[in-house]
Amino acid sequence: MDRFALMVDAGYFFAAGAAALVAHPVKRHHISLTSPKELSEALVVKSAQISQIPNSLRVYWYDALSGPRLSQDQQTLAHLAGVKVRLGSLNTAGEQKGVDSLIVTDLIELARNGAITDAIVVSGDEDLRIAFQIAQSYGVRVHILSVGDSENNVSRGLIMEADSVDNLDATWLAKHLTIQIPRAIPVSALLADSQLVAAGPQPVLAEAVQATIDEFLTSIGAPALKTLSEYFDNSKEVPPEHDRPLIAKVSKRLGGQRLTGTQMRQIRGMFITAVRAATATT
Repeated sequence: MDRFALMVDAGYFFAAGAAALVAHPVKRHHISLTSPKELSEALVVKSAQISQIPNSLRVYWYDALSGPRLSQDQQTLAHLAGVKVRLGSLNTAGEQKGVDSLIVTDLIELARNGAITDAIVVSGDEDLRIAFQIAQSYGVRVHILSVGDSENNVSRGLIMEADSVDNLDATWLAKHLTIQIPRAIPVSALLADSQLVAAGPQPVLAEAVQATIDEFLTSIGAPALKTLSEYFDNSKEVPPEHDRPLIAKVSKRLGGQRLTGTQMRQIRGMFITAVRAATATT
């Protein structure tokens, strides 16, 4: 049976996707998938068009684990049927390590075992060139699906090896990527919160948490908020990409106060409740 595998380098996908949508650099934790399920389905449809094959083996999503837990996007993708999440790591400079080798290994093994006839690779890294060559030696057609303009973010050597090159344009990407531009907290608000510290920890903590949550709900789009609410249906933990900024911003509003474990649990509980309430009314 003719079938294809879709292989996505998440680091490349997010970085190139953000570059195609906004004019300035965006840090990874400010970018998220609007709907992981809809993204994977749309990528499969695009891959079927490129390969002219209706049958998909699976989607391979290659990413880096930035902490002890999966991110919201990673966990959601990992639970989707037909999606395999493969994880490398991040070094101290925030660079992915081990991701390219995972793609190389999987592409060669799938080709050697006759599991696929076509591979659609969402990446632009020159290090994949040898894997393209070996997969093709087993009769597999290898296609590049670039994010944005392939002239800007795909190795020329990789393009030379590929059987075809297609791209995801800004209109397509805008449907599937959510970019949160950090909103500065007014100095007056910070001063007001710090002046309230003397009134007692619990009321002030509640006010600081509410202000931080309100800021978050204002900055995130409705589709991304819905995805986060669905995440909480299966997990009682705040995803790390939201957890760290949430705790840090509350602490900052309290004048840099060190939060206890109990307080942090209260903050997370309020956050989850607020997200669910916000989506219940939309």
